[in-house]
Amino acid sequence: MPDHPVLIHYHIFKNAGSSVDASLQHSFGDRWGSFEGPHAHAIQSSAQLGQHLAANPQLIAISSHLARPPIPHPRCLPMVFIRHPLLRAYSVYSFTRTDASQPYSDVAQDLGFAEYIAWALRKEPGSIVIRDYQVVHLSDASWRTKHILDAEAGAADLDQACRLLTEWGVAGVVDQFELSIQVFQATYGPHLPGLDLHARWENATHRNPVAVDERVDQLRQMLGNGLYEDFMEANRLDLALHAHAQSVLASAAQREKLRVSSPVDTKEAAPIHVGTAA
Repeated sequence: MPDHPVLIHYHIFKNAGSSVDASLQHSFGDRWGSFEGPHAHAIQSSAQLGQHLAANPQLIAISSHLARPPIPHPRCLPMVFIRHPLLRAYSVYSFTRTDASQPYSDVAQDLGFAEYIAWALRKEPGSIVIRDYQVVHLSDASWRTKHILDAEAGAADLDQACRLLTEWGVAGVVDQFELSIQVFQATYGPHLPGLDLHARWENATHRNPVAVDERVDQLRQMLGNGLYEDFMEANRLDLALHAHAQSVLASAAQREKLRVSSPVDTKEAAPIHVGTAA
């Protein structure tokens, strides 16, 4: 294992990870790297990540969509961002339907947003990406089935994910992105000379902040109350994880004497329009 601290960015799809990676690459150049599997659903264990770090001792920071906690050795510094599940679902939908290389892009291209949510609620193949997926990502739920697309999270998985964030002592929240970046910089900067985190924006077309409640209400109106309530129930664990991440972030900001900001959605802040079939 490396004899120096290594920042591990657990990159959850559509949770501002590309923006984080841009800062890490800017900070460390070729001493930042990525760690993925042979295909988009080949999740990687902590032991596999540890083997990769041992084989690449020059790395100071690494990002991975597919690596799963726990951290591979005690000197690792974990980073993850959590997002409100409905805002995340719209971001997943918008990105997937415009990028044909993404799994199930054809589904997003053929459906409007409300239809896409209905597709997910039917538990169609691939729809786990917007059904409590953040809890799945941070818990043993990732490993209980033969394929990650068949994963299902439960209450014990939520407890595990929340304990993880509490133990790490810091969590990022997408709708408090700038505060999150400041907290990670203050917390990890002393351990990682050269770390220079900024609110750089990647894979985002709009950057004007909108209050999260307002953004959620726009999406609720698109879905209608019934579909909205069904979606929120299907993501009740992710909602609870998001609330816990906000609490962990607030505690970390207080510890670092940073001012807690009001939640805003800075990644999808233009007026939302109903998606139509491509």
